[in-house]
Amino acid sequence: MTPEDEALFRKAADSLPPAAALELHLTSDPRSSRLEQFCNRLCALMPALRVAREQRQGPGPPALVLPAGLRFLGVPTGAEAAPFSELLTGRTPAAPPEILARIAAMALPAALDVFVLPRCTYCPTAVRRLAPLAAASPLIRLCVIDGALFPELADRDRIQSVPTAVLDGRFRWSGAISLEEVAALLVTRDPADIGPVSLELMLKEGSAQRVAEMMCERNAVFPALLELMRHAQWPVRLGAMVAIEALSGLSPALGREALERLWGGFEAEPEPVQGDILFLSGEVGGAWLRPAIRRAIRQARSAEIKEAAAEALEKVGGGGGPP
Repeated sequence: MTPEDEALFRKAADSLPPAAALELHLTSDPRSSRLEQFCNRLCALMPALRVAREQRQGPGPPALVLPAGLRFLGVPTGAEAAPFSELLTGRTPAAPPEILARIAAMALPAALDVFVLPRCTYCPTAVRRLAPLAAASPLIRLCVIDGALFPELADRDRIQSVPTAVLDGRFRWSGAISLEEVAALLVTRDPADIGPVSLELMLKEGSAQRVAEMMCERNAVFPALLELMRHAQWPVRLGAMVAIEALSGLSPALGREALERLWGGFEAEPEPVQGDILFLSGEVGGAWLRPAIRRAIRQARSAEIKEAAAEALEKVGGGGGPP
């Protein structure tokens, strides 16, 4: 934190609302220490600020979480210090009425990422322009990502310049980001285009049945659902499994398609994912899966997968046959 950053935060301390709070989500990622050091210094500059630290499981990126759910993946210094302090003190203006009216019609959650760099003079404008969206609707999860501190995320979304906003990993705007265009797409996008982060938000809210219904309405298995079945964290995979079970109940044909696509890459999956595919196969699969499950028994690398495959084979009616 530069002396200029410190002076800015020290001045902003006088504008902190009562019980101002900031969440610090720590993970096993070594960059967690960078965010923690920032928070320690921020508390020294803003004594009234409360920072709630939460240790999360897994190697995911650490984050600073502001009110209204806006997240910072990075250390907001340099050009990002000013918009961060404004958000922290509630000085960011609301979205225009016409944007608020449009956002009110949203039916699907949205994950909106904006990539920035601390030295970028245009990035604060993008953050200020998009931040009101997160405050306008609980369905919008806005995440400001420092592309220098988290280059793997910038590579994932093929970021070539900043600022760049990415919606659901599929739609993007760079440079002078149009709030009107973003708001229009938030409302009109096809549910089949929903990204894995947005779909994960729906499943966490207990909307697996609604996800299954949307797939039936469009007669399609959403690619994002299959991505979540391969997620590193088991609770995320569990949500996807519940959705596929619901889908199989509503449309056996779509449920079978989802399983077939999962089995298409079964051998390359890590064992936890293989175990979940086998469990799901036993719950909603049928006799058509017997050859694949028997092959899994023969090729199993561990006793756990062999046992899970045997159980799945028993459930689909093939327990008595040769492996």
